[in-house]
Amino acid sequence: MARKMGKLKFALIGIVIAGILTLVLFTKNGKIERLTFAEETNTEASLGSLDELKEGLSDYPELYRAAFEEDGIDPEDNIFIIPGMDATLTLHHEHEEADICTTMTPQGLAVNKDYLFISAYCQTKEHNSVIYVLEKKSGSFIKEIVLDGIPHAGGLAYDNNHELLWVTSEKGDTAQVITLSLKDIEAYDFADSAEPITYTDSIELPDIKRASTITVHGDDLYVAHFDDEETSVMHRYLISTTEDEDGKEVHALDTGKSTEEAYPDDVDKIGKEIQGLAFYREKLMLSRSAGRKKDSTLLSFDRLKETENFTDKNASTEITMPSYLEQIAVVGKQLYILFESGAYPYRAHGNPSIDRVLRVEIDSLFAE
Repeated sequence: MARKMGKLKFALIGIVIAGILTLVLFTKNGKIERLTFAEETNTEASLGSLDELKEGLSDYPELYRAAFEEDGIDPEDNIFIIPGMDATLTLHHEHEEADICTTMTPQGLAVNKDYLFISAYCQTKEHNSVIYVLEKKSGSFIKEIVLDGIPHAGGLAYDNNHELLWVTSEKGDTAQVITLSLKDIEAYDFADSAEPITYTDSIELPDIKRASTITVHGDDLYVAHFDDEETSVMHRYLISTTEDEDGKEVHALDTGKSTEEAYPDDVDKIGKEIQGLAFYREKLMLSRSAGRKKDSTLLSFDRLKETENFTDKNASTEITMPSYLEQIAVVGKQLYILFESGAYPYRAHGNPSIDRVLRVEIDSLFAE
């Protein structure tokens, strides 16, 4: 009897240990939320110091030179801490009440003259997606914008002509973009309302499989679909202002047609695994990444020569980047670069893991 009790005891201990290890593994991989006592979005760096970041980026000479060796520029002026990587104040998606998320994963990036916008989704899908708003000059965190539901929010684009922030989303199985007016963004206060922000417009995109990333160039919105197995597409839509049936001014992507859905004016071919796109003068830049096992790539194309095919064979320049490269954004002569490796589920896998947005001079980055 004693021997049986001993075996049972060891069996129970084994089950408990296995349960603990499983819990740790699932937490580490972002499958479940971590325990936290935080009550607001964290604003401090979640990973190492600037010196540790510089050491990690030393294996990427083009990026290192542009970020840290620009004459007359303090390297700290070229980095922006991504908030919320340890704790983000948002809504619990099911219970619709304020809650802290510990698995937010950054995806989209946009910049205007005053702000940096960074979108993120909850890895466990328990919490509403958010957009972090940072002051452009200082990099200080201003607030989080809580979105309606759990969109991946893989792309952001700021439209200076209409003072709108475009955000990729989905409606069921249909790709979608939504807009937030700058006026509404500045007035929004989640701590006061505990409700998601109201969208200015929402437009379905039936002709593209998924709206993975976007950019605004002139009067056009470009929407690309991420495909990790084969070449994909980039759609171009003309942004216009019109009135709906009630006489309300709305923003449309298909002049003269429905304001609730849009079809592209042009379709270009792009390579696989594209996470971001941005224009600089007459060049198109595409960011590529797919997991932890491969370096990312920043590709540059001469748009004057290539008007329909932006696949690898036509790239004029390729720059190797750390893994988990996400969206890029151009402002003037500067390129802002976002990685998702600062998110808790990925931070043990990056090469290195990066919890900052990097800003570089484009000409320095592509200098020979």
